[in-house]
Amino acid sequence: MKFARTTALVIYALTALLTTGCVTTQIHKFRMTASEAPEVHGANTQQAPNSSSWRFTAKVNYNAEKNVDISEDIYETADFDRLFEKEIKFKDAAYEMGGLDFSGKIDYLYKGKSFVVGGGLGYKDGLFSHLTMGANFTHFEFGTFIGTYSQYSDLEYWGETGEDCGDDDGECKTIGDHTSRFNASFFAGLYAGFYFDKLFFNLSVSSYGPNSEIEGIHLDTPGIATGYLTAGYRLNRWLEFSVGGVFTYIGTSDWHDNVGVTGGISLYL
Repeated sequence: MKFARTTALVIYALTALLTTGCVTTQIHKFRMTASEAPEVHGANTQQAPNSSSWRFTAKVNYNAEKNVDISEDIYETADFDRLFEKEIKFKDAAYEMGGLDFSGKIDYLYKGKSFVVGGGLGYKDGLFSHLTMGANFTHFEFGTFIGTYSQYSDLEYWGETGEDCGDDDGECKTIGDHTSRFNASFFAGLYAGFYFDKLFFNLSVSSYGPNSEIEGIHLDTPGIATGYLTAGYRLNRWLEFSVGGVFTYIGTSDWHDNVGVTGGISLYL
């Protein structure tokens, strides 16, 4: 009996601790600009063994403008300091995606016998860098890449926070902000290319998870995966151009997507 009574008291105390005086945050509106994942590809031609090359690329991209509902797919990142506080509730949250943008990149590629390594530094709504590993053969190539993406995002939100906010006897205060900031993320993906004489075709798929925070609280938001399917032509050993389509998938509960086009030129040294 004494053990059962002690156990009941402990359970009651823990329940009271977890349910009394907790800070509740309700976000009534959340908007965050989010970009397509960066594009990475190989040499677009058979590269000579034991050789290296530098490439400078500039592109224009247009994707359909869309607000993607993420209200059911955005969460507070687990944090021990907030263990006994209630999670944030989002009533209306969305990514703002699409529109016209410009991208530029510098790549370095080195090929041994067939194995290729390299890296790049670029800009697409923020700075990104990556390392590449792959293989390059007579008429095709493939590889993988991993990097970091510091996206420049516009962030807007407003809501209420306080002890037991939302209850009849709760105390709330209004919170909100509208700002722009860099949000750093990892991105990774795969590429494959086919080429015949001066004509080439590329498929590049990459993905990342946008990072953000409000009121000092880090958020987990849906991931974004983007596929680039392009075709191009090498005019000479220094200059090429390419055009193609962009297909973006957003990892929400009902899998939103978006489409666009891309085109640009590359200079080889």
